[in-house]
Amino acid sequence: MENLFYFPTTQRWNSNGNAEDIAAAFDNRVLNSSVFPGLLPPGQNIGTSFVKFEYNYNILDFGFSYGITDRLTAGIDIPQYTVHNKVGASLNASNATLGLRTGPGVGVCSGPVVPLLCPNSRRFTTEDVQQLLGPGIPGVSSGFGFKPVQDFRADGLGDITAALKYQYLRTEDWRLAATLGARFPTGRQDDPDNLADIPWSPGNYAVLLRLHHDYVISNLWKGRPAAETPILREGDLVLDFTFRFDWNLPTDVTVRVGTPDNPITTNRERVTRDFGDKFEFELSGKYELVQGFSVSALYKYGFKLEDRITSNPMGFPVQLLEKDTDSTEQLYIITFAYSTLPLYLEKKFPFPLGIFLSYRDRFAGSGPSNASSPSQILKTRYISLGFQVPF
Repeated sequence: MENLFYFPTTQRWNSNGNAEDIAAAFDNRVLNSSVFPGLLPPGQNIGTSFVKFEYNYNILDFGFSYGITDRLTAGIDIPQYTVHNKVGASLNASNATLGLRTGPGVGVCSGPVVPLLCPNSRRFTTEDVQQLLGPGIPGVSSGFGFKPVQDFRADGLGDITAALKYQYLRTEDWRLAATLGARFPTGRQDDPDNLADIPWSPGNYAVLLRLHHDYVISNLWKGRPAAETPILREGDLVLDFTFRFDWNLPTDVTVRVGTPDNPITTNRERVTRDFGDKFEFELSGKYELVQGFSVSALYKYGFKLEDRITSNPMGFPVQLLEKDTDSTEQLYIITFAYSTLPLYLEKKFPFPLGIFLSYRDRFAGSGPSNASSPSQILKTRYISLGFQVPF
């Protein structure tokens, strides 16, 4: 069992590898005809938006594995998510040139949206913009059908993973194993009608392959153990290289088909999304400081291929949603761990128990500037605390 305590984050990595606000597509935008096409005349606006998102995550991860033989293990991983998006959303209408008509008007002052120089006019408010995004304003616009842009909270299961792991080589120096598994789309997917929600699942099944390579490098300068043993001794240093591959299978999802720089649209379509396959390369080292107490450091580089999206009945330009969906990430993890297993085997402790404390930082990456895309790469850090109990 492991709990991931995330630091709040307001940023993601964009396609150029630079950190930007998660709400960058909505923040500090002049609300003109490019945002609300057909409602406002070119060159005029109703004000400037202020939007900030702060994502807060807590993930409680349960894992269970069973040794079918001393080399073959079956396991399952079940994460539980709790998320909160703290939203700040308002309109600054001080620079607006257009407003709502509140009384009789003639000529250019007779429409529902009129120049602010007209008599019987008022500036748009934050609530007016929320209405435009949602059900609309009677006599002005039929709206876009979005839910209010406000704080969002949710919790639920993440995507469940099940796998078999087989250790095909075990010597004094080497431990080599392979894992084959599957990921099931049991987590929350994006709501296309909510600009402020936090999804945590791309919604597709995936076939998983892992190749694990452990090398006890300290055997080069230490005396070799009398027999093969999985228990590290004081001064042991183990290097690990792990290759991970996720073969993501296509699935049908409902999306809003907007332009890359403006997700505000009424174009909704059920499309087939082939979520890009993912590759990860991990390199780590684990050093046994004293018997039972170890420290480890891990570096991971990962990249994901571009999503492929196929339009079904509506024929909207869904290829726009593929833009920048190829992504990369780099992170490191520092872990301190203590295990009573050596003492338990020596009958000096009543039960085996492992406890570990980790710090993870995703310090670089790249991905799409689209908060609704499951391919976006958030700039996140967390501290995790975990327990392992063999029985």
